[in-house]
Amino acid sequence: MKVFLKTFLIIFYVILFLNTTYVFSSNNKFLETFHSKDDSFFQENKQPISKQTINEIKKSQILLVIIITFFVFGFLFLIYHLKKVSIINKQLKNYAQENEFLISETNHRVNNNLQLISLLISDAVKKKQSEEHKNDFLKLLSKVDTIALLHRHLYQTKNKTSINLKKYLEEIKTNFDEISEEKKITIDFEISFVEINSDTAMYIGLLVTELIINSVKHAFEENQEKNISLTIDSKEDILNFKYCDNGKKAIGKFIEPKLIHQLCLQLDAVHQITTTQGFCLIFEKKLI
Repeated sequence: MKVFLKTFLIIFYVILFLNTTYVFSSNNKFLETFHSKDDSFFQENKQPISKQTINEIKKSQILLVIIITFFVFGFLFLIYHLKKVSIINKQLKNYAQENEFLISETNHRVNNNLQLISLLISDAVKKKQSEEHKNDFLKLLSKVDTIALLHRHLYQTKNKTSINLKKYLEEIKTNFDEISEEKKITIDFEISFVEINSDTAMYIGLLVTELIINSVKHAFEENQEKNISLTIDSKEDILNFKYCDNGKKAIGKFIEPKLIHQLCLQLDAVHQITTTQGFCLIFEKKLI
């Protein structure tokens, strides 16, 4: 901005100097032409011609003053406008930095609170004697961890409105590594790269968490091969979701878990559940 102003000022003064030089040069030449005329011309024309010359000079000077005044006022207005824009830009930059700091601080506190909730639930699990109560707390802990993961993804990325679904769900999967190894369950995810908004990601994350918990808890018989698969891909702005387990306990039964039904409603997705070869949930979701 400073370089532009200096350049403009130099160009302005060069033009002004050239205009002034040209006008006075023209006037001097004009005067010399008349003064160099033969004396007989002046004697024949008894009235002096200097009046006409003076009028021409005055007109040129007035025109020059008008031009200079116009350029000066234009230049001053330009300086004022640029200075005003510079002040506004600085204010906007300060506001943006303040907002970024506040958002960062809020995210940091929310993340700390979610970690504290997880610690409290984990502590409660250790104190519970009943296996049923432990399972209830573990389900709750898994859901809190799912929300905490989503928040961490939003907090750590520049884009605060969309989530890499593949990366997010793969991290949710790691939360079940310990229990899947303990119960000898194979969990396989095949997820295409999809960027979706944070609200949709949260509901899908909670849905996947609830489905895995239900499969681990209710689907499998003790001595069977235990497999869980999740396939997600997108075609022409349609998200295709398919979750299946091969649990023998579910075969041929009517199963409609309430929370899973509610999460599908939140996703505005018409889902289908089959139990011919285990539990399987399928739906399509419009991304736009």
